[in-house]
Amino acid sequence: MKDQHIAPSHAHHFASETSSALGHIHEIQGFTYPVNGTGGDGHRHRFQGITRAADGHFHRFMGMTGPAIIRSGGKTHVHAIYFEVDEEPFEHRQGFYGTRTDIERHTHRFAGLTGLPIGFEPPLW
Repeated sequence: MKDQHIAPSHAHHFASETSSALGHIHEIQGFTYPVNGTGGDGHRHRFQGITRAADGHFHRFMGMTGPAIIRSGGKTHVHAIYFEVDEEPFEHRQGFYGTRTDIERHTHRFAGLTGLPIGFEPPLW
């Protein structure tokens, strides 16, 4: 039987747009990696991904959320999330990706909050 004192494993969704650079923005969307935690224990999540393509390229990003921020009277939580995309612009090429050397290296930033926790394991699992 599972130890009932271990905080539940969960992840968080995040989605928004990046800051503008070189006249364009990128949409971002993803999920944090799951960890065990509650709103009051200060846990954090890692995340990584790629932006949606814009202006003929996309960027990689990775980071760590801020600690849990308690919401709704202590019953749930979110995390602050901030990152700066990798400065190297990429494009898809025949099932792989490669650097766009004709586009100036640049960065975009994103700051916001994750969604509420998702993916809790069933009780007594």
